[in-house]
Amino acid sequence: MSNPVKYQRNLVKRLFLPVCFIPFILLPLLSLSAGISGDEPVHHEHAEMVYNYFASEGGDQSALQTPETFLRYYGQSADDLAYRITRWIRSDNPYLVRHLLIALFGAMAIFFAAQIALLLAGHSAGILTVILLLLSPSFLGHSLNNMKDIPFAMGYLMTIFSLLAFIRALPKIKLLAVGGMLIGTAISLSVRAGGLLLFPIILFFGSIGAWMSQPEQNRKFYYLKISIILIGIVVLGWGLGILDWPYARLKPVSNTIHALARMTHYNVSLRQLFDGEMLWSDSIPWFYVPKYFLITTPALILLGLLLATIQIRPKSLVFKQLNIGIWQWVMILFCALFPVFWVIVQRSNLYGGIRHLLFVYPLLAVIAATGWSALWRKNYPKWIVYLSWFIFGTACAGPLVHIFRNHPVEYVYFNKLSGGIKKAWGHYETDYYYHSLGPAVKWIEREILRTDPDEEITLASSFPLEPFFLRSENQPKLVYVPFNQRNMKDWDYGIFAAAYLSPSQLQGDCWPPAGTIHTIRVDGFPVCAIVKRVYNFDTKGITAYSTGNHDEAIRLLRRAIEVERCNLAAYLYLGWSYRKTGQLEASNSVAYQLLQVHSESEPARELLIWNYLDLKDLSKARILAEELFRINPKYPPVDQLLQLTGVRKSSPTS
Repeated sequence: MSNPVKYQRNLVKRLFLPVCFIPFILLPLLSLSAGISGDEPVHHEHAEMVYNYFASEGGDQSALQTPETFLRYYGQSADDLAYRITRWIRSDNPYLVRHLLIALFGAMAIFFAAQIALLLAGHSAGILTVILLLLSPSFLGHSLNNMKDIPFAMGYLMTIFSLLAFIRALPKIKLLAVGGMLIGTAISLSVRAGGLLLFPIILFFGSIGAWMSQPEQNRKFYYLKISIILIGIVVLGWGLGILDWPYARLKPVSNTIHALARMTHYNVSLRQLFDGEMLWSDSIPWFYVPKYFLITTPALILLGLLLATIQIRPKSLVFKQLNIGIWQWVMILFCALFPVFWVIVQRSNLYGGIRHLLFVYPLLAVIAATGWSALWRKNYPKWIVYLSWFIFGTACAGPLVHIFRNHPVEYVYFNKLSGGIKKAWGHYETDYYYHSLGPAVKWIEREILRTDPDEEITLASSFPLEPFFLRSENQPKLVYVPFNQRNMKDWDYGIFAAAYLSPSQLQGDCWPPAGTIHTIRVDGFPVCAIVKRVYNFDTKGITAYSTGNHDEAIRLLRRAIEVERCNLAAYLYLGWSYRKTGQLEASNSVAYQLLQVHSESEPARELLIWNYLDLKDLSKARILAEELFRINPKYPPVDQLLQLTGVRKSSPTS
């Protein structure tokens, strides 16, 4: 070995492609055991509507009538492709087809991210990018069952890579890069209207690149050619992107732009746990996205970003070694950071952590990989190099162990710097996409349904379970019921995810709920509970209340609370039963007991307000109305209660 450095570089170069293809094997294998995500059922149903729209030549208009899901504003070409493949191969397991296809999109996203890193900083940075993304639990988990954000990320990265390759080849025209931009923009737009962002990126940075690489002769022809290519990509990419999108095809320009505006300020607002408070997704603080990036991104990537910030400057030796122009580096930074800046400025409706911005995450991994690669390019003393390797390896271990232990719920991840899930529990959403329901349903099938297949079982859940039983021989009767209303219906077993619950419910002794016989855990914390119903006093009591038999309701509901201290519905209906019988002080006592169990309870405060109004205690009613408005300004009766208590809605006092 005459030249160790040259040998090492050749080895890294030979390893690059094999490493890039690891995700194409690993992700499909992992997807086989992935659960059904929260959005999949409605998108699968909408894909059927889109298919029927085209099959009927526009006669079936159901794909355009989506008042609840608003899915007409999505292109969702990936969902449509999965549906067509399922029909073509006549599969009875559409979600398996979907998950395999999503995994391939995820693998391609990683591949293009690695290619970007290769152009920026060489083969070692490309390999590091693959490693960083495979060790990113959130991105990895979404790459198994998220048919919206992962295909969009793949199209976005394909476009950025192709644009970078196009600029670097100028003044020569690289047709493969032109084709990549065309296909990438079409894929992105066909999944989400946000793909429109790529067109100004291509026009601006493509024009800058063309200007900086202009030839000395035939400049007019050169600029004409560049203009035709860039404008052609916009026109053709737009046209291809809406081919499978019924709403956009009706008015290709105005409807696509309208869809982008609607999706920027999504009509559906979800109440979610963030920073220890229950907040509506259309009223989140500006730091929602930055904080989620900081606490859910592995330290491995955060350290790489810090290294890149310190080392990679336009006049530094490291930057010169990267063999990249300043505008190319600015382009990568812009594509990674501008979408984050934009959603903050626009005060976009966001939920589910960084899910809606997963498409920029691989670019952050690219920058982080460049930071690590730059560190190892310098001629530091050996002890610094060895120390950096040790830190890198140690930082890899945490996410790797997390993924191995918690699959298929590995996407629930908080880095060690933030204190892990131990510190996040009760302060942030965990299984917001319901990945834990997959292993929970498998446990129910194995331990309950198959042990006595002839027994009729009613299975309740706070998420529709029908998609999980498409191929089941022993399908139970399925009942949908929100977690806090679970005691209002009859059921034998229940599956409930710890999603969209309040801090007091998660941090006290009310979770997992009474009757829990099994839990799905992430690093020891129960993100899903399987519950066996052992009594039904509460359901009978609520029925008695509904029929006007308030004395019987009081007897049954008091008994239910004695059995289960955290039975929120029993407290609430007991309080209202006392109120209906004129026992206002007893009603207040029960409402305050409910607040001890669930301190954020809006129904408890509403009951107290009505009672205090009847008791002519306006000051207490006013204080409770202010609390109610502060806790949940969208609580349905809040306007009426504020008016009755004389509280100004615009400025409730603290």
